[in-house]
Amino acid sequence: MPRMTKNQLRQLAKIAEAKRTGGKQPRKNGSIGTKPTIPCQDLPESKVVEQCLKWFKSRGILADRLNVGAMPSRDGRRFSRYGIKGAGDIIACYEGKHVEIEAKAGKGGSLSIDQQIRQEQVEQAGGLYLIVHGVEELEYLLQKDIIKKEFVI
Repeated sequence: MPRMTKNQLRQLAKIAEAKRTGGKQPRKNGSIGTKPTIPCQDLPESKVVEQCLKWFKSRGILADRLNVGAMPSRDGRRFSRYGIKGAGDIIACYEGKHVEIEAKAGKGGSLSIDQQIRQEQVEQAGGLYLIVHGVEELEYLLQKDIIKKEFVI
């Protein structure tokens, strides 16, 4: 197999990036902007998480808040990380499928590089990684997945 030139490698990287981001142009820090797929109330992210958890609980579906972050050690010289880097705000088991929900404010937000990588990992493993801006969008996306499964032969 012939070696590729730097220019060819750059072109392949651009194609892979466009595929990974759904054709959206990444920002300088690599994050991509998100917008709701259906109209949602303009709520802060914390309220979106709260409403989604209530929605799952009211239907008897196993779902939990998944916290990710870092904090300084007691001596202040290093940080301790906890959680799964890039994981969604909510982790659930819906119809036997692993689901992670990344909540964003109702008007939109950004999906970091770590979140984009995690989304790809979850989806390649057969799970769902949903970016939701409100409980309305959560219902819509889950219903869309059910319909998609019914018509796959």
